Amino acid sequence: MARSDARTTPGRRRPFGAGLALALGGAEILLVQRAGPAELVTAEVRYVVPLLMVVCGMLVVTDPRRRRPYAVVGVLASLASWVASDLGGFLLGAALGIVGGALALGGAPDPAPPGPGTARPTGPA
Repeated sequence: MARSDARTTPGRRRPFGAGLALALGGAEILLVQRAGPAELVTAEVRYVVPLLMVVCGMLVVTDPRRRRPYAVVGVLASLASWVASDLGGFLLGAALGIVGGALALGGAPDPAPPGPGTARPTGPA
């Protein structure tokens, strides 16, 4: 069975905008905090949360079949950024993360696997 191509199957598009919004939200929080490489190595919670948002945003785009768990983790990280990271990057980064995660969750539905009673046509009758 061949995998469906996301570019040619109608209704199945990569959630690029959702992943981009989620990743931009995390990047905005990191920039507001002025996180340099030395601070990122210490792995404080206020840097882990936006990094998790960026990683989830990239994973939503690169692995659209498993976008739902990544979107849930991204939304939870966006909500956690309010507490951990200066009100979520002055609320802009948290808002972008929540919107991006919601778009990824509400995207095109996953194709239903064929059931046991589904018959495939074999040719002309």
